[in-house]
Amino acid sequence: MPPRKVPDSKRRIVSPPNELTSEVHDDQSKPVSIRAGSQGELWDEEEPIPESAEPPTKKAKTGYARFDELKSFKGQRYSGMVIGGTHRWTYDSGQWVETKEEPDLWKIKFEAKKHRNRTAPKGSGAPVGTEYHWLIVAHQHVVKEDANTYSTRMEGHKYKLAHKSVGTNAWSVNTVKGQRDREIQLLEDSIRRVQGLPPVTSSQKVATQKMKDPGQKTLDQIFLGGAGRKGKREDVNEEEDGT
Repeated sequence: MPPRKVPDSKRRIVSPPNELTSEVHDDQSKPVSIRAGSQGELWDEEEPIPESAEPPTKKAKTGYARFDELKSFKGQRYSGMVIGGTHRWTYDSGQWVETKEEPDLWKIKFEAKKHRNRTAPKGSGAPVGTEYHWLIVAHQHVVKEDANTYSTRMEGHKYKLAHKSVGTNAWSVNTVKGQRDREIQLLEDSIRRVQGLPPVTSSQKVATQKMKDPGQKTLDQIFLGGAGRKGKREDVNEEEDGT
């Protein structure tokens, strides 16, 4: 007896595996898998994807997608904040520790608590206790303002290397080798993105900020007469490398 034909309206569409491909040239891009491990995916610091979730049939009446809705970006399904969404955090006064290891290489460590600038949407967010391991690839721009003060600005990208769900003792990438391999894969993706930037000529100069007039004195120099520079240096290991 021939198998019973299933009506088209009841057929289930299975989406292909999710992959993130470099946004430069497709012919030279090696896919970077976003799904790392067997745990329920926590795509950002918002919502986990339910294992049995199906693509939403309609959008919310307001025009804004819910955090827990499945969304699509260049053929890949994801949950959490929509592409283009922005988090704004305020960090408590933290401590940045850096150790010089090579002429142009420093090992850094920064610890602080961060807080949302706006309250999280009701019912959204991963469970308390969820952990994330991010890989940050960024530029830090620094300007020295006085003997002990620098203004600093950082911009770049962060990749999710792994996450750990509440109630499990394993990370989504649960071996040291696996995390090292993923780190290499993500750094290779970062390299491809730099290589895909608009071309420049070999003579194009990097833009610079306008420097202060060399004859301009700071308030400290005027009122203290530069006395601060005559004092004994307490920490001989500190260097003025503009960091």
